[in-house]
Amino acid sequence: MASGKCKYIVFAVVSMFGFAAAEACTSWVMHSSATKSGRMTINKSRDNPVDRLNADFRTSRRGWRYLRLGDYPCWTSLGMNEKGVVATCNDGDPLNEQHRRGEHIQINSPAILRQVLAECDNAYDGAVLIRDHCRAYRRPSGGDRHNGTTMMVADPHHAYIVDVGAGYGEIKEITSGMLVITNTMHLPGIEQYSVKQLLATLSDRARETNTRKIMNQYRENGKFTVQGVIRACRAKCGKELKNKYPFRRITLEDACFEIDPEFPAYLSTAYAAIGPQRHTPFLAIPMGLEQLPEKIRSGKWADLAYAFRKKCGDEHPALDELYQFEGKTFPEYEKVREEARQLLRAGKTNEAVKLLNECFERQFKAAEALLTRLVETTPACSDNPTFN
Repeated sequence: MASGKCKYIVFAVVSMFGFAAAEACTSWVMHSSATKSGRMTINKSRDNPVDRLNADFRTSRRGWRYLRLGDYPCWTSLGMNEKGVVATCNDGDPLNEQHRRGEHIQINSPAILRQVLAECDNAYDGAVLIRDHCRAYRRPSGGDRHNGTTMMVADPHHAYIVDVGAGYGEIKEITSGMLVITNTMHLPGIEQYSVKQLLATLSDRARETNTRKIMNQYRENGKFTVQGVIRACRAKCGKELKNKYPFRRITLEDACFEIDPEFPAYLSTAYAAIGPQRHTPFLAIPMGLEQLPEKIRSGKWADLAYAFRKKCGDEHPALDELYQFEGKTFPEYEKVREEARQLLRAGKTNEAVKLLNECFERQFKAAEALLTRLVETTPACSDNPTFN
């Protein structure tokens, strides 16, 4: 209990100095017209100083359920609610404008994301809420750099990016194709505020370009896939511009949200690697899941992935085993999801929920056995990352 209280105090202190500097990240949205599934799909590969990762389902005061991923116990870095609204955030440019301390309340990015998930039943309302908080100087600046942030908000039919800073906020709808963002802001008006340097901009643009390249390589009949997302987010970053990719020294986790337009409260799915994604299998988490296992909620699941990375480095020989596991579990989940869809159409909600929960429980047990074995048996190597 004491450690939880201490963590909460740390979070409160961090919020006073801003959040954006901690959320480097690579994110991309794929419009429903461009995906193989025909569903709006949003991915975030999260970078952050190492922390205790967890995820859980929560219920807002409105009675809506939402899936929260972030840091223990309640830090919200990304998530999805039962209305099919997804929200994420990325660090942005250093700006020449800062929060007006003493004049306005301060609401950090995780609090804003949590408000979107708890109160918004469509993406546009979420985008406007984010924009207006920041135009009113309510979101604190990102530490000494006074960083802005790029947030993504999507629902089954619409997706938006929202570039924000102290006193600044703009919205752009994504109406086709795919947009990749890193830590460089994109929308008009930011030229008045940004003081980002050339080399930092080049690095971010290279990461965006290389991510698009991998996503194009794994298209199926011209359409983007979840499998392509996972390949891209596991691509390891190097020092040269041609080797800039989403998986970096401070990459902690990845989640790919696939929003179901028919039954978002049950069949929308987060394909989530809760822990460094080169060191843990992706789990198919449906919104119809009653709750995530205690091992995920407590942070112990991510600790296994941390232990794997610390022991075996990023170039370990077991990566193929993770792909093989997902090659078996994803098709099984797809089959179960469609069976659940038929039950929902027939009004058999309890039976559909039972089917989804049994599938997740079965797959999680298999994932736990796999990850435990990999930690114990994969040879140690000298490519041990330093988290910073």
